[in-house]
Amino acid sequence: MKKTLAAIASTFILSCAPAFSLAAAPVPSADPAVVAATREMLAAMKVREMMTGMLARMEQQMPAQMRSTMTASINGNPNLDAAQKAEQLKKLDEATQAAAVQAHTLFADPTLVDDMLAEMVPLYAETYTLDEIRQLTAFYTSPLGQKMQAKMPELMTRSMEISQRVMMPRIQKAMAQSHQALGGK
Repeated sequence: MKKTLAAIASTFILSCAPAFSLAAAPVPSADPAVVAATREMLAAMKVREMMTGMLARMEQQMPAQMRSTMTASINGNPNLDAAQKAEQLKKLDEATQAAAVQAHTLFADPTLVDDMLAEMVPLYAETYTLDEIRQLTAFYTSPLGQKMQAKMPELMTRSMEISQRVMMPRIQKAMAQSHQALGGK
C-alpha cells in the first residue's frame, strides 16, 4: 500500500510539474510603481481566472490520470497473480479516492491563487520595465488580447492533454524499467 501511495504522489507531482515549481526561490521586491502596474496587467490578463480554471481542471483530471498510471503498473507487474492484481486495484481505488479528497482540499484553498499571484507579481515586475508592463496591459485590454484570454483555457486544456499523451507512455516505461531494475521480472 505504501508503494501505491508513493506512486500516486509521484504521479501527482509529475503531472503538476509544468504548473508548479517545488524549489521556487523568492524574488526580491521591485519598484512599487512597477508592482502596481504589474497587478493591473495581471488583472487585464485575467490570470486569477485562468489559474482558478487550471486548478479546477487539474483537480478533475488528477484521479483518472493517477488511476490510469497505477492500473498499468499493477497490471504490468508479472510478480502478481490475478487475485493479487485485483486486490491491488481495490486498494488503488481506495487510495485514489483519498488522494482526490486531499487534492480537493489543496485546490479549493482560496489562499492558493492569492499566494501564487503574490509570488508572480515581483517576478513580472523585475522582468519587465514599467513601460513594457503598460504596453502588455494595453495589449491584454485590446480586442486581440481579449480574444487570446478567451481562447487560453481551451488552449491550456488541449496543451495539457497533449503533454499527458506524450508524457504518460514515457513515465510508464520509466516506471517499468525502475521496477525491473529493483528486481521485478
